[in-house]
Amino acid sequence: WYDSPDYNLFGPYVDHRKAHPDQPFYILHPSYVWRLWDVIQSNTQDNIQPNPPSSGFIGILLMMTLCEQVHVYEYIPSVRQSDLCHYHERYYDAACTLGAYHPLLFEKILIRHINTGPESDLRRKGRVTLPGFSTVDCDI
Repeated sequence: WYDSPDYNLFGPYVDHRKAHPDQPFYILHPSYVWRLWDVIQSNTQDNIQPNPPSSGFIGILLMMTLCEQVHVYEYIPSVRQSDLCHYHERYYDAACTLGAYHPLLFEKILIRHINTGPESDLRRKGRVTLPGFSTVDCDI
């Protein structure tokens, strides 16, 4: 992976680290991303196209690793649903909600299943409340 990356990733990473040595900045190993895909696949009976999870799903799982509780807004659309793809741009496409490349539909089903907040928050605000992994008892 390091010797022949798909993208010019490591040069800019090294440059960024040198310019900002005190800033936390990390690269995820591709196997982490595919393990997340495995988690999504193992939580559905459907055969999912093997495309990587969305950056939103990856970010949610990373925050669940770092925080005791995570609130995510409009990842699962509320009654205010629109075809807006990202909060930071004015590009509209229904495929952004359902997923044309990433397994978004299955990601959203899994996040909704993990949600510990009230259903009314999900419908009205598009807010899910997720437990951090440090608070989950897996009964092992």
